[in-house]
Amino acid sequence: MNPTDLLGKIIEISHSNLELAARVSPILNIVSQEMNFEEVLVFTFDKDKRLTCRFMNQKSALFTTLSQYRCHIGEGIIGSVAQKRQPQYFTIKDISPRFGCLFYPELDEVITNYRTFSFLPLADDSYLYGVLVLCSVSKDAIQDQEKILLSVICREIGGILRSFELLLSSKKRISELAMLSELGKVLISNVEPYELLKSIALIIAKSLNASFVTVKLEYTFLKLDSRRFTYGVIDPAIEAYIEQMEQSAVKLLRPVSLKNAAPDQFEDSSKFTIYSAPIASKNRVLGTVTICGEKTAEPHTLEEDGQYVINTIANYISSGLENSLLNTRLRDVVRELTDAQKRLIEQEKFRSLGEMTANIAHEIKNPLVIIGGFTKRLAKKMHQEGPEKKYIGIILKEVTRLETILNELLNYVREGSSVTETCNMNDFLDEILYLLSADVSWEQVEITRDFDGALPMIPCDSQQLKQVFINVLMNSYEAMHGKGKIVIKTMRTTFNNRPFVSVSITDTGGGIDPEIIDNVFNPFFTTKETGTGLGLAISNKIVLYHHGHIDVENTVGKGVTFIVYLPLKNDMIKEEPL
Repeated sequence: MNPTDLLGKIIEISHSNLELAARVSPILNIVSQEMNFEEVLVFTFDKDKRLTCRFMNQKSALFTTLSQYRCHIGEGIIGSVAQKRQPQYFTIKDISPRFGCLFYPELDEVITNYRTFSFLPLADDSYLYGVLVLCSVSKDAIQDQEKILLSVICREIGGILRSFELLLSSKKRISELAMLSELGKVLISNVEPYELLKSIALIIAKSLNASFVTVKLEYTFLKLDSRRFTYGVIDPAIEAYIEQMEQSAVKLLRPVSLKNAAPDQFEDSSKFTIYSAPIASKNRVLGTVTICGEKTAEPHTLEEDGQYVINTIANYISSGLENSLLNTRLRDVVRELTDAQKRLIEQEKFRSLGEMTANIAHEIKNPLVIIGGFTKRLAKKMHQEGPEKKYIGIILKEVTRLETILNELLNYVREGSSVTETCNMNDFLDEILYLLSADVSWEQVEITRDFDGALPMIPCDSQQLKQVFINVLMNSYEAMHGKGKIVIKTMRTTFNNRPFVSVSITDTGGGIDPEIIDNVFNPFFTTKETGTGLGLAISNKIVLYHHGHIDVENTVGKGVTFIVYLPLKNDMIKEEPL
Protein backbone atom coordinates (compact mmCIF):
# COMPACT_ATOMS: atom_id res chain seq x y z
CA MET A 1 0.00 0.00 0.00
CA ASN A 2 1.37 3.35 -1.02
CA PRO A 3 -0.19 6.01 1.31
CA THR A 4 0.40 8.79 -1.22
CA ASP A 5 -1.38 6.96 -4.03
CA LEU A 6 -4.18 5.97 -1.67
CA LEU A 7 -4.77 9.53 -0.51
CA GLY A 8 -4.53 10.80 -4.07
CA LYS A 9 -7.35 8.49 -5.17
CA ILE A 10 -9.48 9.45 -2.16
CA ILE A 11 -8.93 13.19 -2.62
CA GLU A 12 -9.74 12.94 -6.31
CA ILE A 13 -13.07 11.28 -5.51
CA SER A 14 -13.91 13.58 -2.57
CA HIS A 15 -13.35 16.71 -4.69
CA SER A 16 -15.54 15.50 -7.55
CA ASN A 17 -19.09 16.71 -8.28
CA LEU A 18 -20.68 13.30 -7.73
CA GLU A 19 -23.60 12.73 -5.40
CA LEU A 20 -22.92 11.93 -1.74
CA ALA A 21 -23.24 8.14 -1.97
CA ALA A 22 -21.29 8.06 -5.25
CA ARG A 23 -18.32 9.61 -3.42
CA VAL A 24 -18.44 7.95 0.00
CA SER A 25 -18.98 4.36 -1.13
CA PRO A 26 -16.01 4.28 -3.59
CA ILE A 27 -13.75 5.72 -0.87
CA LEU A 28 -14.85 2.98 1.53
CA ASN A 29 -14.15 0.37 -1.17
CA ILE A 30 -10.65 1.79 -1.74
CA VAL A 31 -9.91 1.74 2.01
CA SER A 32 -11.20 -1.84 2.21
CA GLN A 33 -9.03 -3.05 -0.69
CA GLU A 34 -5.83 -1.08 -0.02
CA MET A 35 -5.76 -1.41 3.79
CA ASN A 36 -7.21 -4.94 4.14
CA PHE A 37 -10.40 -4.11 6.05
CA GLU A 38 -13.33 -6.43 5.33
CA GLU A 39 -15.79 -4.02 6.94
CA VAL A 40 -15.66 -0.26 6.33
CA LEU A 41 -18.83 1.45 7.60
CA VAL A 42 -19.91 5.05 8.14
CA PHE A 43 -22.38 6.02 10.86
CA THR A 44 -23.83 9.50 10.23
CA PHE A 45 -24.83 11.91 12.99
CA ASP A 46 -28.44 12.89 12.20
CA LYS A 47 -30.43 15.96 13.18
CA ASP A 48 -32.25 14.04 15.91
CA LYS A 49 -28.86 13.49 17.65
CA ARG A 50 -28.72 9.79 16.82
CA LEU A 51 -26.19 7.75 14.84
CA THR A 52 -27.28 5.68 11.82
CA CYS A 53 -25.25 3.21 9.74
CA ARG A 54 -25.73 4.62 6.20
CA PHE A 55 -22.68 3.76 4.07
CA MET A 56 -20.64 0.57 3.57
CA ASN A 57 -17.97 -1.01 1.43
CA GLN A 58 -19.08 -3.41 -1.29
CA LYS A 59 -18.18 -6.63 0.60
CA SER A 60 -19.70 -5.65 3.94
CA ALA A 61 -21.49 -8.43 5.80
CA LEU A 62 -22.48 -6.40 8.88
CA PHE A 63 -24.32 -3.47 7.22
CA THR A 64 -27.68 -5.23 6.81
CA THR A 65 -27.92 -5.89 10.53
CA LEU A 66 -26.31 -2.69 11.83
CA SER A 67 -28.43 -0.40 9.65
CA GLN A 68 -31.53 -1.56 11.53
CA TYR A 69 -30.34 -0.02 14.81
CA ARG A 70 -29.62 3.55 15.82
CA CYS A 71 -27.71 4.68 18.91
CA HIS A 72 -27.57 7.87 20.94
CA ILE A 73 -24.51 9.96 21.74
CA GLY A 74 -22.59 8.26 24.56
CA GLU A 75 -24.34 4.94 24.03
CA GLY A 76 -22.00 1.99 23.37
CA ILE A 77 -18.66 2.21 21.61
CA ILE A 78 -20.07 4.16 18.63
CA GLY A 79 -21.79 6.70 20.87
CA SER A 80 -18.72 7.00 23.08
CA VAL A 81 -16.40 7.78 20.15
CA ALA A 82 -18.92 10.33 18.85
CA GLN A 83 -19.20 11.97 22.26
CA LYS A 84 -15.48 12.16 23.06
CA ARG A 85 -14.39 12.66 19.43
CA GLN A 86 -11.43 10.41 20.12
CA PRO A 87 -10.55 7.31 18.07
CA GLN A 88 -10.52 3.90 19.72
CA TYR A 89 -8.78 0.74 18.53
CA PHE A 90 -9.38 -2.80 19.77
CA THR A 91 -8.37 -6.37 19.04
CA ILE A 92 -10.49 -9.44 19.57
CA LYS A 93 -8.54 -10.09 22.76
CA ASP A 94 -9.30 -6.85 24.61
CA ILE A 95 -13.01 -6.28 23.98
CA SER A 96 -16.17 -7.90 25.27
CA PRO A 97 -18.10 -10.12 22.80
CA ARG A 98 -21.10 -7.77 22.68
CA PHE A 99 -19.13 -4.52 22.12
CA GLY A 100 -21.69 -2.41 23.95
CA CYS A 101 -24.60 -1.56 21.63
CA LEU A 102 -22.62 -1.90 18.41
CA PHE A 103 -22.85 -5.62 17.87
CA TYR A 104 -26.18 -7.21 18.60
CA PRO A 105 -27.18 -10.80 19.38
CA GLU A 106 -27.62 -11.49 15.66
CA LEU A 107 -23.84 -10.98 15.27
CA ASP A 108 -22.59 -12.94 18.27
CA GLU A 109 -21.30 -15.78 16.13
CA VAL A 110 -20.11 -13.52 13.30
CA ILE A 111 -18.04 -11.02 15.28
CA THR A 112 -15.52 -13.64 16.40
CA ASN A 113 -14.29 -13.87 12.80
CA TYR A 114 -12.70 -10.40 13.04
CA ARG A 115 -9.36 -9.70 14.74
CA THR A 116 -9.13 -5.89 14.87
CA PHE A 117 -11.68 -3.08 15.23
CA SER A 118 -11.17 0.64 14.63
CA PHE A 119 -13.56 3.48 15.51
CA LEU A 120 -12.73 7.01 14.38
CA PRO A 121 -14.84 10.19 14.68
CA LEU A 122 -15.71 12.03 11.47
CA ALA A 123 -15.33 15.56 12.81
CA ASP A 124 -13.54 18.84 12.47
CA ASP A 125 -12.95 21.60 14.99
CA SER A 126 -16.61 22.59 15.05
CA TYR A 127 -18.87 19.78 13.88
CA LEU A 128 -19.38 16.05 14.31
CA TYR A 129 -20.54 14.28 11.16
CA GLY A 130 -20.41 10.65 12.22
CA VAL A 131 -18.17 7.69 13.03
CA LEU A 132 -16.00 5.51 10.75
CA VAL A 133 -15.93 1.81 11.72
CA LEU A 134 -13.36 -0.63 10.31
CA CYS A 135 -13.11 -4.37 11.02
CA SER A 136 -10.35 -6.67 9.74
CA VAL A 137 -10.03 -10.44 9.62
CA SER A 138 -6.33 -10.51 8.69
CA LYS A 139 -4.82 -7.72 10.84
CA ASP A 140 -3.57 -8.51 14.31
CA ALA A 141 -3.17 -4.81 15.19
CA ILE A 142 -3.46 -1.30 13.73
CA GLN A 143 -0.06 0.31 13.11
CA ASP A 144 0.62 3.95 14.02
CA GLN A 145 1.19 4.82 10.36
CA GLU A 146 -2.25 3.34 9.53
CA LYS A 147 -3.84 5.33 12.35
CA ILE A 148 -2.43 8.57 10.93
CA LEU A 149 -3.61 7.63 7.44
CA LEU A 150 -7.09 6.75 8.74
CA SER A 151 -7.35 10.09 10.55
CA VAL A 152 -6.58 11.89 7.26
CA ILE A 153 -9.17 9.77 5.47
CA CYS A 154 -11.70 10.63 8.19
CA ARG A 155 -11.07 14.31 7.53
CA GLU A 156 -11.81 13.79 3.86
CA ILE A 157 -15.00 11.83 4.52
CA GLY A 158 -16.08 14.40 7.12
CA GLY A 159 -15.47 17.14 4.57
CA ILE A 160 -17.67 15.31 2.06
CA LEU A 161 -20.49 15.02 4.61
CA ARG A 162 -20.03 18.66 5.62
CA SER A 163 -20.14 19.94 2.03
CA PHE A 164 -23.21 17.81 1.37
CA GLU A 165 -24.95 19.31 4.40
CA LEU A 166 -24.05 22.81 3.25
CA LEU A 167 -25.29 22.07 -0.27
CA LEU A 168 -28.50 20.56 1.07
CA SER A 169 -28.97 23.52 3.40
CA SER A 170 -28.37 25.94 0.52
CA LYS A 171 -30.91 24.15 -1.65
CA LYS A 172 -33.43 24.28 1.18
CA ARG A 173 -32.83 27.97 1.73
CA ILE A 174 -33.06 28.71 -2.00
CA SER A 175 -36.30 26.73 -2.19
CA GLU A 176 -37.57 28.56 0.89
CA LEU A 177 -36.69 31.96 -0.56
CA ALA A 178 -38.32 31.02 -3.87
CA MET A 179 -41.46 29.98 -2.00
CA LEU A 180 -41.50 33.20 0.03
CA SER A 181 -40.96 35.19 -3.18
CA GLU A 182 -43.96 33.52 -4.82
CA LEU A 183 -46.05 34.12 -1.71
CA GLY A 184 -44.99 37.77 -1.73
CA LYS A 185 -46.09 38.20 -5.35
CA VAL A 186 -49.50 36.74 -4.56
CA LEU A 187 -49.94 38.78 -1.38
CA ILE A 188 -49.30 42.10 -3.14
CA SER A 189 -51.48 41.22 -6.13
CA ASN A 190 -55.07 42.32 -6.61
CA VAL A 191 -56.58 38.84 -6.89
CA GLU A 192 -59.85 38.11 -5.14
CA PRO A 193 -59.60 36.68 -1.57
CA TYR A 194 -60.83 33.24 -2.64
CA GLU A 195 -58.10 32.92 -5.29
CA LEU A 196 -55.52 34.51 -2.96
CA LEU A 197 -56.00 31.92 -0.20
CA LYS A 198 -56.13 29.05 -2.70
CA SER A 199 -52.86 30.27 -4.25
CA ILE A 200 -51.17 30.47 -0.84
CA ALA A 201 -52.06 26.83 -0.12
CA LEU A 202 -50.94 25.76 -3.61
CA ILE A 203 -47.54 27.52 -3.45
CA ILE A 204 -46.69 26.10 -0.01
CA ALA A 205 -47.76 22.56 -0.97
CA LYS A 206 -45.78 22.58 -4.23
CA SER A 207 -42.64 24.05 -2.62
CA LEU A 208 -42.58 21.58 0.30
CA ASN A 209 -43.97 18.61 -1.65
CA ALA A 210 -46.66 18.39 1.03
CA SER A 211 -49.59 15.97 0.99
CA PHE A 212 -51.90 18.87 1.74
CA VAL A 213 -51.88 22.45 2.99
CA THR A 214 -54.96 24.04 4.53
CA VAL A 215 -55.47 27.69 5.51
CA LYS A 216 -58.33 28.53 7.84
CA LEU A 217 -59.54 32.05 8.66
CA GLU A 218 -60.53 32.70 12.25
CA TYR A 219 -62.53 35.85 11.41
CA THR A 220 -64.93 36.48 8.58
CA PHE A 221 -63.04 39.39 7.06
CA LEU A 222 -65.14 39.12 3.93
CA LYS A 223 -68.40 37.47 2.98
CA LEU A 224 -66.80 34.29 1.64
CA ASP A 225 -68.60 30.99 1.07
CA SER A 226 -65.90 29.15 3.03
CA ARG A 227 -63.38 29.95 5.74
CA ARG A 228 -61.10 27.00 4.86
CA PHE A 229 -58.92 26.78 1.74
CA THR A 230 -57.11 23.51 1.06
CA TYR A 231 -54.75 22.21 -1.59
CA GLY A 232 -54.49 18.43 -1.66
CA VAL A 233 -56.63 15.80 0.04
CA ILE A 234 -56.90 15.53 3.82
CA ASP A 235 -56.74 11.88 4.90
CA PRO A 236 -60.00 11.00 6.72
CA ALA A 237 -57.95 9.27 9.43
CA ILE A 238 -56.43 12.59 10.55
CA GLU A 239 -59.20 15.02 9.56
CA ALA A 240 -60.60 15.14 13.10
CA TYR A 241 -57.18 16.00 14.52
CA ILE A 242 -56.60 18.96 12.20
CA GLU A 243 -59.14 21.12 14.05
CA GLN A 244 -57.62 20.07 17.39
CA MET A 245 -54.21 21.19 16.18
CA GLU A 246 -55.60 24.48 14.84
CA GLN A 247 -57.32 25.20 18.16
CA SER A 248 -54.12 24.40 20.07
CA ALA A 249 -52.04 26.64 17.78
CA VAL A 250 -54.45 29.55 18.31
CA LYS A 251 -54.60 28.99 22.05
CA LEU A 252 -50.83 28.62 22.53
CA LEU A 253 -49.89 31.20 19.85
CA ARG A 254 -47.12 28.93 18.55
CA PRO A 255 -46.72 26.03 16.11
CA VAL A 256 -47.90 22.60 17.24
CA SER A 257 -47.26 19.17 15.73
CA LEU A 258 -49.47 16.12 15.33
CA LYS A 259 -47.22 14.26 17.75
CA ASN A 260 -48.18 16.75 20.49
CA ALA A 261 -51.86 17.06 19.59
CA ALA A 262 -52.79 13.45 18.67
CA PRO A 263 -53.86 11.09 21.45
CA ASP A 264 -51.93 7.87 21.99
CA GLN A 265 -54.69 5.82 20.38
CA PHE A 266 -54.12 7.52 17.01
CA GLU A 267 -52.07 4.76 15.38
CA ASP A 268 -51.64 6.54 12.03
CA SER A 269 -49.85 9.51 13.57
CA SER A 270 -46.49 7.89 12.81
CA LYS A 271 -47.28 7.98 9.07
CA PHE A 272 -47.50 11.75 8.83
CA THR A 273 -45.55 14.84 9.77
CA ILE A 274 -48.06 17.62 10.44
CA TYR A 275 -47.57 21.11 11.81
CA SER A 276 -50.13 23.84 12.44
CA ALA A 277 -49.20 27.45 13.17
CA PRO A 278 -51.21 30.60 13.95
CA ILE A 279 -51.23 33.44 11.43
CA ALA A 280 -51.05 36.41 13.81
CA SER A 281 -50.72 40.12 13.19
CA LYS A 282 -50.80 42.96 15.71
CA ASN A 283 -51.70 40.66 18.62
CA ARG A 284 -54.65 39.26 16.68
CA VAL A 285 -54.93 35.75 15.21
CA LEU A 286 -56.11 35.97 11.62
CA GLY A 287 -56.20 32.22 11.12
CA THR A 288 -54.04 29.12 10.93
CA VAL A 289 -51.92 27.34 8.33
CA THR A 290 -51.50 23.56 8.54
CA ILE A 291 -48.98 21.54 6.52
CA CYS A 292 -48.87 17.74 6.20
CA GLY A 293 -46.09 15.60 4.76
CA GLU A 294 -46.22 11.83 4.50
CA LYS A 295 -43.17 10.17 6.06
CA THR A 296 -40.94 8.28 3.63
CA ALA A 297 -37.65 6.40 3.80
CA GLU A 298 -35.77 9.62 3.03
CA PRO A 299 -36.21 12.50 5.50
CA HIS A 300 -37.87 15.56 4.00
CA THR A 301 -37.82 19.24 4.86
CA LEU A 302 -41.01 19.17 6.90
CA GLU A 303 -39.85 16.18 8.95
CA GLU A 304 -36.46 17.70 9.76
CA ASP A 305 -37.25 21.44 10.04
CA GLY A 306 -41.04 21.42 10.29
CA GLN A 307 -41.45 23.83 13.18
CA TYR A 308 -38.97 26.33 11.74
CA VAL A 309 -40.48 26.13 8.23
CA ILE A 310 -44.11 26.58 9.23
CA ASN A 311 -43.25 29.34 11.70
CA THR A 312 -41.35 31.17 8.93
CA ILE A 313 -44.29 30.81 6.53
CA ALA A 314 -46.88 31.90 9.10
CA ASN A 315 -44.87 34.98 10.09
CA TYR A 316 -44.22 35.91 6.47
CA ILE A 317 -47.82 35.77 5.28
CA SER A 318 -49.41 37.26 8.41
CA SER A 319 -49.04 40.99 7.67
CA GLY A 320 -49.33 40.50 3.91
CA LEU A 321 -52.53 38.50 4.29
CA GLU A 322 -54.13 41.10 6.55
CA ASN A 323 -53.16 43.94 4.19
CA SER A 324 -54.50 42.02 1.20
CA LEU A 325 -57.80 41.28 2.90
CA LEU A 326 -58.09 44.88 4.08
CA ASN A 327 -57.43 46.11 0.54
CA THR A 328 -60.17 43.81 -0.73
CA ARG A 329 -62.56 45.12 1.89
CA LEU A 330 -61.60 48.66 0.93
CA ARG A 331 -62.31 47.90 -2.74
CA ASP A 332 -65.70 46.49 -1.76
CA VAL A 333 -66.52 49.58 0.29
CA VAL A 334 -65.42 51.87 -2.55
CA ARG A 335 -67.54 49.82 -4.96
CA GLU A 336 -70.50 50.14 -2.60
CA LEU A 337 -70.01 53.90 -2.30
CA THR A 338 -69.62 54.25 -6.07
CA ASP A 339 -72.80 52.26 -6.65
CA ALA A 340 -74.60 54.32 -4.04
CA GLN A 341 -73.39 57.52 -5.68
CA LYS A 342 -74.56 56.31 -9.09
CA ARG A 343 -77.94 55.40 -7.63
CA LEU A 344 -78.17 58.82 -6.00
CA ILE A 345 -77.35 60.57 -9.27
CA GLU A 346 -79.86 58.41 -11.13
CA GLN A 347 -82.48 59.12 -8.48
CA GLU A 348 -81.88 62.85 -8.82
CA LYS A 349 -82.20 62.55 -12.58
CA PHE A 350 -85.36 60.50 -12.21
CA ARG A 351 -86.76 62.98 -9.69
CA SER A 352 -86.20 65.94 -12.02
CA LEU A 353 -87.41 64.01 -15.02
CA GLY A 354 -90.28 62.61 -13.02
CA GLU A 355 -91.49 66.02 -11.92
CA MET A 356 -91.36 67.32 -15.45
CA THR A 357 -92.92 64.15 -16.90
CA ALA A 358 -95.65 64.11 -14.26
CA ASN A 359 -96.56 67.73 -15.02
CA ILE A 360 -96.64 67.06 -18.75
CA ALA A 361 -98.63 63.83 -18.23
CA HIS A 362 -101.20 65.64 -16.11
CA GLU A 363 -101.46 68.44 -18.66
CA ILE A 364 -102.06 65.89 -21.40
CA LYS A 365 -104.32 63.68 -19.31
CA ASN A 366 -106.81 66.43 -18.46
CA PRO A 367 -107.76 67.34 -22.06
CA LEU A 368 -107.53 63.64 -22.95
CA VAL A 369 -110.20 62.85 -20.36
CA ILE A 370 -112.38 65.63 -21.80
CA ILE A 371 -111.88 64.31 -25.34
CA GLY A 372 -112.76 60.79 -24.19
CA GLY A 373 -115.83 61.97 -22.32
CA PHE A 374 -117.26 63.97 -25.22
CA THR A 375 -116.47 61.17 -27.66
CA LYS A 376 -118.39 58.68 -25.53
CA ARG A 377 -121.40 61.07 -25.52
CA LEU A 378 -121.26 61.33 -29.29
CA ALA A 379 -121.05 57.56 -29.56
CA LYS A 380 -124.24 57.14 -27.53
CA LYS A 381 -126.15 59.56 -29.76
CA MET A 382 -125.10 57.90 -33.00
CA HIS A 383 -127.27 54.86 -33.66
CA GLN A 384 -126.88 54.36 -37.36
CA GLU A 385 -124.00 52.40 -38.79
CA GLY A 386 -121.58 54.41 -40.88
CA PRO A 387 -118.05 55.72 -41.17
CA GLU A 388 -118.68 58.30 -38.44
CA LYS A 389 -119.49 55.52 -35.96
CA LYS A 390 -116.29 53.72 -36.93
CA TYR A 391 -114.24 56.91 -36.55
CA ILE A 392 -115.61 57.52 -33.05
CA GLY A 393 -114.71 53.93 -32.07
CA ILE A 394 -111.13 54.47 -33.25
CA ILE A 395 -110.92 57.72 -31.27
CA LEU A 396 -112.13 55.97 -28.07
CA LYS A 397 -109.66 53.10 -28.57
CA GLU A 398 -106.70 55.46 -29.05
CA VAL A 399 -107.76 57.64 -26.13
CA THR A 400 -107.83 54.52 -23.91
CA ARG A 401 -104.39 53.51 -25.17
CA LEU A 402 -103.02 56.99 -24.46
CA GLU A 403 -104.47 56.89 -20.95
CA THR A 404 -102.78 53.50 -20.36
CA ILE A 405 -99.45 54.89 -21.52
CA LEU A 406 -99.82 57.93 -19.28
CA ASN A 407 -100.70 55.76 -16.26
CA GLU A 408 -97.65 53.54 -16.82
CA LEU A 409 -95.49 56.61 -17.36
CA LEU A 410 -96.69 58.03 -14.05
CA ASN A 411 -95.92 54.69 -12.39
CA TYR A 412 -92.42 54.77 -13.87
CA VAL A 413 -91.57 58.25 -12.54
CA ARG A 414 -93.33 57.82 -9.19
CA GLU A 415 -91.03 57.66 -6.14
CA GLY A 416 -90.77 54.23 -4.52
CA SER A 417 -92.27 53.66 -1.11
CA SER A 418 -90.06 52.77 1.87
CA VAL A 419 -89.36 49.07 2.32
CA THR A 420 -90.77 48.15 5.73
CA GLU A 421 -91.91 44.53 5.35
CA THR A 422 -90.21 41.17 4.81
CA CYS A 423 -91.35 38.25 2.77
CA ASN A 424 -90.55 34.64 2.04
CA MET A 425 -89.72 34.58 -1.65
CA ASN A 426 -90.93 31.01 -2.17
CA ASP A 427 -94.37 31.72 -0.70
CA PHE A 428 -94.51 35.04 -2.54
CA LEU A 429 -93.87 33.35 -5.92
CA ASP A 430 -96.37 30.57 -5.16
CA GLU A 431 -99.05 33.19 -4.63
CA ILE A 432 -98.28 34.88 -7.98
CA LEU A 433 -98.19 31.56 -9.84
CA TYR A 434 -101.51 30.56 -8.31
CA LEU A 435 -103.12 33.76 -9.59
CA LEU A 436 -101.70 33.31 -13.11
CA SER A 437 -102.39 29.56 -13.42
CA ALA A 438 -106.02 30.16 -12.46
CA ASP A 439 -106.43 31.78 -15.89
CA VAL A 440 -107.51 29.17 -18.48
CA SER A 441 -105.18 30.74 -21.05
CA TRP A 442 -102.23 29.39 -19.01
CA GLU A 443 -103.36 25.77 -19.30
CA GLN A 444 -100.74 24.93 -21.94
CA VAL A 445 -97.86 26.44 -19.95
CA GLU A 446 -95.88 23.91 -17.87
CA ILE A 447 -94.45 25.57 -14.75
CA THR A 448 -91.58 23.89 -12.86
CA ARG A 449 -90.60 25.07 -9.39
CA ASP A 450 -87.03 24.58 -8.10
CA PHE A 451 -87.19 26.39 -4.77
CA ASP A 452 -84.53 26.50 -2.05
CA GLY A 453 -86.42 25.57 1.11
CA ALA A 454 -83.86 27.27 3.37
CA LEU A 455 -84.20 30.78 1.90
CA PRO A 456 -84.09 33.56 4.52
CA MET A 457 -86.65 36.34 4.68
CA ILE A 458 -85.82 39.42 2.61
CA PRO A 459 -86.89 43.08 3.02
CA CYS A 460 -89.25 44.10 0.23
CA ASP A 461 -92.27 46.04 -0.96
CA SER A 462 -94.50 43.11 -1.89
CA GLN A 463 -96.83 45.09 -4.16
CA GLN A 464 -93.95 46.49 -6.23
CA LEU A 465 -92.15 43.13 -6.43
CA LYS A 466 -95.39 41.46 -7.48
CA GLN A 467 -95.47 43.85 -10.43
CA VAL A 468 -91.87 42.85 -11.30
CA PHE A 469 -92.48 39.09 -11.43
CA ILE A 470 -95.86 39.42 -13.14
CA ASN A 471 -94.18 41.54 -15.85
CA VAL A 472 -91.42 38.97 -16.37
CA LEU A 473 -93.82 36.00 -16.35
CA MET A 474 -96.20 37.72 -18.76
CA ASN A 475 -93.29 38.48 -21.11
CA SER A 476 -92.36 34.77 -21.02
CA TYR A 477 -95.98 33.79 -21.67
CA GLU A 478 -96.25 36.13 -24.65
CA ALA A 479 -92.83 35.05 -26.04
CA MET A 480 -94.05 31.41 -26.00
CA HIS A 481 -97.43 32.41 -27.46
CA GLY A 482 -99.19 30.78 -24.52
CA LYS A 483 -97.58 27.34 -24.94
CA GLY A 484 -94.26 26.12 -23.51
CA LYS A 485 -92.31 25.55 -20.32
CA ILE A 486 -91.29 28.00 -17.57
CA VAL A 487 -88.75 27.02 -14.89
CA ILE A 488 -88.57 29.16 -11.74
CA LYS A 489 -85.59 28.64 -9.43
CA THR A 490 -84.77 30.33 -6.13
CA MET A 491 -81.47 30.10 -4.27
CA ARG A 492 -79.16 31.93 -1.92
CA THR A 493 -76.05 33.32 -3.62
CA THR A 494 -73.39 36.02 -3.40
CA PHE A 495 -72.53 38.91 -5.69
CA ASN A 496 -69.46 41.10 -5.06
CA ASN A 497 -69.07 39.25 -1.74
CA ARG A 498 -72.58 40.27 -0.61
CA PRO A 499 -75.42 37.86 0.18
CA PHE A 500 -78.40 37.84 -2.18
CA VAL A 501 -81.50 35.81 -2.92
CA SER A 502 -81.78 35.11 -6.64
CA VAL A 503 -84.93 34.26 -8.59
CA SER A 504 -84.39 32.96 -12.12
CA ILE A 505 -87.27 32.61 -14.61
CA THR A 506 -86.44 30.60 -17.74
CA ASP A 507 -88.79 30.19 -20.69
CA THR A 508 -88.78 28.33 -24.01
CA GLY A 509 -89.84 31.31 -26.10
CA GLY A 510 -86.92 31.27 -28.54
CA GLY A 511 -84.82 33.97 -26.91
CA ILE A 512 -84.22 37.63 -27.77
CA ASP A 513 -82.53 39.01 -30.86
CA PRO A 514 -78.90 39.73 -29.76
CA GLU A 515 -79.04 43.09 -31.58
CA ILE A 516 -81.78 44.42 -29.29
CA ILE A 517 -81.02 42.65 -25.99
CA ASP A 518 -79.15 45.69 -24.61
CA ASN A 519 -82.31 47.78 -24.98
CA VAL A 520 -84.82 45.58 -23.14
CA PHE A 521 -84.74 47.74 -19.99
CA ASN A 522 -84.92 51.07 -21.85
CA PRO A 523 -88.20 53.00 -21.45
CA PHE A 524 -90.58 52.86 -24.44
CA PHE A 525 -88.57 50.12 -26.18
CA THR A 526 -90.83 47.27 -27.23
CA THR A 527 -91.20 44.66 -29.98
CA LYS A 528 -94.92 44.20 -29.34
CA GLU A 529 -97.51 45.84 -31.51
CA THR A 530 -99.60 46.90 -28.52
CA GLY A 531 -96.86 47.25 -25.88
CA THR A 532 -95.81 50.49 -24.22
CA GLY A 533 -92.19 49.48 -23.56
CA LEU A 534 -92.43 50.41 -19.91
CA GLY A 535 -92.98 47.00 -18.27
CA LEU A 536 -89.35 45.89 -17.94
CA ALA A 537 -88.17 49.48 -17.39
CA ILE A 538 -90.52 49.78 -14.39
CA SER A 539 -89.47 46.30 -13.17
CA ASN A 540 -85.79 47.23 -13.39
CA LYS A 541 -86.39 50.46 -11.50
CA ILE A 542 -88.23 48.62 -8.71
CA VAL A 543 -85.42 46.06 -8.34
CA LEU A 544 -82.78 48.82 -8.31
CA TYR A 545 -84.78 50.59 -5.61
CA HIS A 546 -84.49 47.37 -3.57
CA HIS A 547 -80.67 47.60 -4.08
CA GLY A 548 -80.76 44.58 -6.35
CA HIS A 549 -80.27 44.07 -10.07
CA ILE A 550 -81.56 42.00 -12.98
CA ASP A 551 -79.39 39.88 -15.28
CA VAL A 552 -80.45 38.44 -18.64
CA GLU A 553 -79.09 35.15 -20.02
CA ASN A 554 -80.16 34.74 -23.63
CA THR A 555 -79.99 31.59 -25.77
CA VAL A 556 -81.11 32.36 -29.29
CA GLY A 557 -83.47 29.72 -30.61
CA LYS A 558 -84.20 28.26 -27.16
CA GLY A 559 -85.23 30.83 -24.62
CA VAL A 560 -84.24 33.51 -22.18
CA THR A 561 -83.57 33.58 -18.43
CA PHE A 562 -84.25 36.65 -16.30
CA ILE A 563 -82.40 36.51 -12.93
CA VAL A 564 -83.58 38.92 -10.23
CA TYR A 565 -81.08 39.47 -7.39
CA LEU A 566 -82.48 40.86 -4.14
CA PRO A 567 -80.15 41.57 -1.18
CA LEU A 568 -80.70 40.08 2.26
CA LYS A 569 -80.14 43.58 3.65
CA ASN A 570 -81.01 46.90 2.08
CA ASP A 571 -78.06 48.67 3.62
CA MET A 572 -74.38 47.99 3.08
CA ILE A 573 -73.17 44.71 4.55
CA LYS A 574 -71.64 45.28 7.96
CA GLU A 575 -68.60 43.09 8.49
CA GLU A 576 -66.99 41.94 11.68
CA PRO A 577 -64.48 44.41 13.10
CA LEU A 578 -60.82 43.61 12.66
